[in-house]
Amino acid sequence: MNTATSALEIARAALLESIPADHVGKDLDCVVEPSEDSAVTITSYTFECTSAGYPGWYWEVSVVEISGQSQPTVSEVNLLPGAAALVPAAWKPWADRVEAGDLGVGDLLPPPENDERLTAGFTGLGDLEDISDDLAALHPVQWELGLGREKVLSTLGQERAVNRWFEKLNGPKSAMAKSAPAQCGSCGFLVAIGGSMGQVFGVCGNEFGAADGQVVATTFGCGAHSSVRQEQAAPIPVVDLVIDDLADSQSDSSDLPDYIGDPVQDSSEFDEDADLDETGSGNEDIASEFAMKEAVEAIEAASQFMEMENLDADEAEQEIADFYGDSESDTKI
Repeated sequence: MNTATSALEIARAALLESIPADHVGKDLDCVVEPSEDSAVTITSYTFECTSAGYPGWYWEVSVVEISGQSQPTVSEVNLLPGAAALVPAAWKPWADRVEAGDLGVGDLLPPPENDERLTAGFTGLGDLEDISDDLAALHPVQWELGLGREKVLSTLGQERAVNRWFEKLNGPKSAMAKSAPAQCGSCGFLVAIGGSMGQVFGVCGNEFGAADGQVVATTFGCGAHSSVRQEQAAPIPVVDLVIDDLADSQSDSSDLPDYIGDPVQDSSEFDEDADLDETGSGNEDIASEFAMKEAVEAIEAASQFMEMENLDADEAEQEIADFYGDSESDTKI
């Protein structure tokens, strides 16, 4: 009877018949598989895979031993991924791998059998002959969408389309719709569509709109709405009038002299000589007032000059004397 060691050697020899020796490493483990026949023993021997293209993988050889049989038999040889192996994504059928936007020019995409998105359509009056006793087989959607088509959208298909279109860029949740001045439902560029879908969707017919030629929700909107009006602005820019009220509020006009009008005299009360005399005396009075005013201003200027220069009395007197002269200084002070 063969020992376990001989079975291991048989497994390695079977592996090397089809695998290069440098791709097979040391033996890792052996596991006895459950069997419904007590006379049959199935043992799986695993070996390290040293191929650079399969890191983390291992070889598995199944050896079958039958009671009464002198030589074990190799059942199968497999290359399996380990816990740290790099493996591809799970295989998906082609129909499940197709996504929206994958269809190209010349591609064919038949719907699957019993597609829940479709239901039988009402194709002609001849259909009534077969179901004249039971018109309940016709769904209301079929009547609404008209004749001539073998299949039409089912209720489930319509619901999916509505949810899908609402979530897209032309739905009410988009940033464009939230900033629009009005909604497509009140826009003159909206092309209405029939059926129940036309209650919530239409087609944009504005070449300058954000969704020209696309299905849009009636609650969508953009800046090209038909009710948008251009603001009428003045052709010449006008600067706003600025009035400085602060200066007027701070002045109480206390520094202005009171106005006194000249008395009106009758020209018959004086003659030409008297007029000349009064004119001459008036000029002398005015000259005297101006001289007095100049003297006061000179004294104030000298006082300020003395205070600024911190002069004592003698120095101030000398400065005033030098400024006006000795004789004039004595007279004016």
